[in-house]
Amino acid sequence: MRSIGTQFRKITPVLLISWLLTTLGLLLAIFASITKDIALDAFTKDPNAQFDAPFYVGFFSNLGIMIWSAAVTICFYGAWKSDVSISNRVRQFLLVSGLLTLIMTLDDLFQLHELVFPRYLNISENMVYLTYLNLYLIYFIRFRKQLLNSDFIALVIAFFFLGLSTIIDILPLPIEKDTFLEDAIKLLGAVTWLIYYIRTVEENTVRESKSF
Repeated sequence: MRSIGTQFRKITPVLLISWLLTTLGLLLAIFASITKDIALDAFTKDPNAQFDAPFYVGFFSNLGIMIWSAAVTICFYGAWKSDVSISNRVRQFLLVSGLLTLIMTLDDLFQLHELVFPRYLNISENMVYLTYLNLYLIYFIRFRKQLLNSDFIALVIAFFFLGLSTIIDILPLPIEKDTFLEDAIKLLGAVTWLIYYIRTVEENTVRESKSF
C-alpha cells in the first residue's frame, strides 16, 4: 500500500495545476460578469435550470458533446501511451487528431461556426467552414501513412455523416426547416468518429506493447 506521504508528493503538483486552471476560468467569469453586467450564475448554472426547461431538452446534443469529449480523451491518452522514439509519428498523429477533435468539440459545444465567430468576431460562417476544410486537408496529407494503415473506412464514414449534416444545415431544402435530421446525422458521425479513434489507439498501443 502506498504511504500517504508518497501519494501527496505525486498528486499535489497535478492538483495544484488543475485547481489553478479552474480558478483562472472562474476569475475570467467574474471579470466578464462585472464588465459586461452578466449575472454570475449564467456561467455556472445548468441551461435547463436557467431557463426552466424540461430535463430532456438538448439530450442528444449533450450526448454528442460527451461522445466528442471521449474521442478527445482517447486520442490524447493514445498519444501519451505511444510516447516512445520508435512511434514518434504515431504520437504526433494521435496528438493532432486529439486537437482537431477538441476543436470540433468546442465548436459543437459553443456553436462557434454558427454563432460566436459570425456574431462576436465578425468572421463569416463560410470562412470558418473553409478554415476547417483546410485543416482537414493538411491533416490528411501530413498523416496519410498513418491513416492508410488504420481502419480508415470508419473515418471516411464519419466524415460522410458530418459532411451530410453540414450540407443539410447550409443548403435550402424543399421541406420545412427542422434540425432533427441534421443533428441526428451529426450524432451518427460523432459516434463513428469515436469508434475509429478507439480502434486506432487500441491498435497502436497493442502494437507498441508487442514491440517491447
